Amino acid sequence: MKIFRFTFILLLISIILNGQTHLEKVKSFFPDSKELKKESIDWYRFSVPENWKKPDERKISLAVSVLKSKTKSQLEPVVFIQGGPGGNTIEGIRFWLSHPIRNTHDIILLDLRGTGFSQPQLCPDLGKKFFQILAKNQSDEQDIKDKVQVSLSCKQDMIDQGIDLGAYNSVSVAHDLHNLKNALKIPIWNVYGVSYGTFISQNYAKIYAQDVNTLTLDSSIPDISVYYTNNTQNYVSSLNKVFKSCKEDPNCQRQYPDLENIYYNTISELEANPITVNVDQSILPGGKFTYNVEDYKIAIQQGLYNKKLVEVLPLLIYQFKERNKESLSGLVQAFSGALSLNYGNYFCFTCNEVIPYNSLKDYDAISSRYTKLKGGLSFYRSDFNVCEEWNKNRSSIEPVISLKNNNPFKVLILSGSLDPITPDYFAQNTALNFANNVKIINGYTFGHALGYNESGAYSIRNFIEGKPNTAFITQNFDQKKIAFKTGIALNKGVVKTTGDINSKQWYYFIPLVISLLVILVVFIGTLVNVISQRGKSKLLVFLLLTTSGVIVFFLISLVIAISRVLHDNFYILAFGLPSEWSFIFVLYKIALALSIITFVASLMKVFRKNIPLYVMIFLAIGIFHFYFFGWL
Repeated sequence: MKIFRFTFILLLISIILNGQTHLEKVKSFFPDSKELKKESIDWYRFSVPENWKKPDERKISLAVSVLKSKTKSQLEPVVFIQGGPGGNTIEGIRFWLSHPIRNTHDIILLDLRGTGFSQPQLCPDLGKKFFQILAKNQSDEQDIKDKVQVSLSCKQDMIDQGIDLGAYNSVSVAHDLHNLKNALKIPIWNVYGVSYGTFISQNYAKIYAQDVNTLTLDSSIPDISVYYTNNTQNYVSSLNKVFKSCKEDPNCQRQYPDLENIYYNTISELEANPITVNVDQSILPGGKFTYNVEDYKIAIQQGLYNKKLVEVLPLLIYQFKERNKESLSGLVQAFSGALSLNYGNYFCFTCNEVIPYNSLKDYDAISSRYTKLKGGLSFYRSDFNVCEEWNKNRSSIEPVISLKNNNPFKVLILSGSLDPITPDYFAQNTALNFANNVKIINGYTFGHALGYNESGAYSIRNFIEGKPNTAFITQNFDQKKIAFKTGIALNKGVVKTTGDINSKQWYYFIPLVISLLVILVVFIGTLVNVISQRGKSKLLVFLLLTTSGVIVFFLISLVIAISRVLHDNFYILAFGLPSEWSFIFVLYKIALALSIITFVASLMKVFRKNIPLYVMIFLAIGIFHFYFFGWL
């Protein structure tokens, strides 16, 4: 009888709460995307109470996208829960278009409250302000002071909008998810969380276990009280694995000797003499970024997140040692991507349910053990400072719920041994939260978020569908040797070209495309002329043929080289090209020399006879060199 009453009460509450939500189908969040128009995607706005304890009061609007399965499979959908906290979900929808999960499952993407296309947005420009603070050449103490100031300004702005800051937490998201599932008329679904999304997912699976068919936790958090406290220890542990692997790799050891000492010595050097680099003003209005000690440490820490970045980490450390401003300038744009979170959301979650349960005293005590590191990572420690001010005059903080779960569903936990924020031992501890059916996959050479790699994506699909992993996937995860990238020919031209491709609008390259078409026509025309004249053409024709031919060969070689590098490890392009492609740099120098010789010869010989033609030819060649002059 008691069970019946309890079930009846839950049903009654569910009916009442469902009456407080509204799901509305809307047009695409990307109205100009031709690519997405071809896909079978449903777009929704989901209205929910901002505070689930006050369901009749203020409502917020959540953005939802449902990518329909590529087959007519009736398998349970997969709902993805992003990390951060504060990460955008729907903005990255293109990642999911060809995801193996989508072959047989609908994929549901939700911009969690306060993120992405959901409304209200919580200080969407705060990350840019943090980036501008990091760019300055000032003390760590001043960085923290400035960060606290702009964060509190964000808080006040949200309060002025009537936003209930305490309602942005994992339990609220759990209610959002449960009601979204019901609104979409889905009986049960597969829950897939990554990074901080694993903490949210565990809260959801604890409160609404009946909603979950399978639970995938990628880079998991077992206990929120150790998330910050052990931060420095986790970073150094991951870094030591890279140092050890490089030392054991003959090529890495030869090209990047004594990597560990180089890393720590560079900390001391930057402490005395920071590095200021020029950057595109579209990235930073001031056009300059200064790398100090803390910027260096967080740049290397972020490098440990990604398997491909780890492979070039020794090279990156050496670029700081050698103060290579061209390479470090290119790094700034990637660095800015780490601050793309919705930081209003980030601090609501962090100050509501993370920092209050972590100990600054313990954090500092652990960090003090690593004397060569000169303290922990200010990027994370400063969150204690922000939340101390953020939570002032706050009457109470909601307790976090226990994540212990007598789960009726299967659980997959993925971890990377090089992950500096949710290390591999977190996976073992997370497994202890569940009573049944737990599987752990660890990738030794992987960092954070294994599911974003091909092997991880297929592993998750196989787990959900109860299939074994293939030998290839298993071998990929079991690989113990990091494939460090050595023999990289550094070139500032490659760095600039890569930066332009990433930062410039498409129309910036229109003159280059037109000039290349002209050069190609010149090459074909002069080649036909030489063949038809049977080698009796004038010297200038031969010069034009040779110049245009070298330029065409340069571009073909460059395209092939870049495509190969993109397939292997696109981060190499932030520094140069593999040494086997270094002949491309010589080709460009030859092209430039021939261009000058041909131009001078045309002025002396026949330029005046056909001014429009030669103006067009040399304008095209000049535009080409404008784009590639940095390759010298």
